[in-house]
Amino acid sequence: MDSIETQIDRFFSPRNIAIIGASRRPGRIGHIIVEQMVAAKFPGRLYLINPKAAKEKYHILGIKTYASLKDCGGPIDLAIIVIPAKNVLHAMEGCVEKEIPNVIIVSGGFRETGPEGVKLEKKVLELARKGNIRILGPNCLGTFSPKCNIDTLFLPASTTPRPGVGRISFITQSGSVGGAVMSFAYNEKIGFSKFASFGNAIDVDEGDLIDYLEDDEDTQVTGLYLESIARGRKFIDICRRASKVKPIIVIKAGRSEAGTRAVSSHTGSLAGTDRIYDAAFEAAGVIRVKTIGEFFDVARALTNQPPAKGNRIAVITSGGGFGVMTLDALADYGLEAPELSKKLQQRLHEKLPYFYSVRNPIDLTGSATAEQFAFAMNTLLDSDEIDGIIVIPLFMTPLLDAEQVSQAIVEASEQRKKPVIVVSVPSTMKIRERMHKLRVAGVPAYHLPLRGARGIAALVEYGEIIQRPDE
Repeated sequence: MDSIETQIDRFFSPRNIAIIGASRRPGRIGHIIVEQMVAAKFPGRLYLINPKAAKEKYHILGIKTYASLKDCGGPIDLAIIVIPAKNVLHAMEGCVEKEIPNVIIVSGGFRETGPEGVKLEKKVLELARKGNIRILGPNCLGTFSPKCNIDTLFLPASTTPRPGVGRISFITQSGSVGGAVMSFAYNEKIGFSKFASFGNAIDVDEGDLIDYLEDDEDTQVTGLYLESIARGRKFIDICRRASKVKPIIVIKAGRSEAGTRAVSSHTGSLAGTDRIYDAAFEAAGVIRVKTIGEFFDVARALTNQPPAKGNRIAVITSGGGFGVMTLDALADYGLEAPELSKKLQQRLHEKLPYFYSVRNPIDLTGSATAEQFAFAMNTLLDSDEIDGIIVIPLFMTPLLDAEQVSQAIVEASEQRKKPVIVVSVPSTMKIRERMHKLRVAGVPAYHLPLRGARGIAALVEYGEIIQRPDE
């Protein structure tokens, strides 16, 4: 029997897969999943299951189709069930007989439909326990891993484009939110390591997946979308340990009374009081965000920069107004922007003109050069007065060589152990491309001061998390 870690891993890197309910009718869920697995260039064997294959030669996208699992000759690591809920129990019996260790139940029509659906879930779970099967779902999308060429999602790539390979993994209770996150990542050119939609979570839940991702070498940041947590103590215990290894970011929906009511109708779960979740996340070392956009702002920073050792942030800018706005944004997140000591100001003025303000923010004005940005960054990063910096180079100013200042920022970020965040205005496509190159080089670049402040605030928060004593 596989270990727990190996069995969870089979959801993301199975050797062979059976799709129960595969269809040759385009647009049907059972057809889309086959399409996506073919498009992903899955290296293993696909066993397509459809009862019609018993009466006629049945191929889907050129792949032979079988009437039942009994007709499949080789071993199967993962079965994907996409048939009406009333037939799932019979399909599970076939999985037990075939000794398939992992099953994804895409089908809906369970707990979210009421008492009869709850009863059906219990019967399915009892059968799974009998056969030592781990279940993801029901009422879910399944898994996606671009590195492993796995795509079990029934959302077509034409409407939900898939991100490339990256270092962020995302776990979601909601399939629709998961699809939105995937599309956002694709459009922002942010790569994913692994993605899992767990739906009703009758077996494998968010805690199991976080536990697995803690040791996953391809995952640097773990993100979650949650509406409820059924096993609260398990979640807190796992996150408290795992968050010391890599950051965990949670979008928790159902914050309002109306949102809490909607959670119950969506997944059949009880959302609970939002204050309790805040306390649980604090205890677990989890960073909470409110929106998908905020999630990616935070994830972008945590994926590429070291955690801050304190909350003292310096701002370097070539536009005074942006410096003021950034200080306000830092204050919104409870961060300090301390006035620099006289000694440090004197050090800065050794190479910066006397009319440059160096109290914090350091305003290099529209006369700024790449050399001045480099000097200011390195001076502040060498100082024990500052724990991180936000750099705001306005690339449209005439004296600023965009390529040189970008290289200076990358070098400063690579050579120091303090976080460096960039904020700039993507006023042209050329500047937008410049900011993308900074991100590729490992420097988070944001379009607005508030977003940059949120990014560095996350690095401060995670620095506090990993410095907590183990209790």
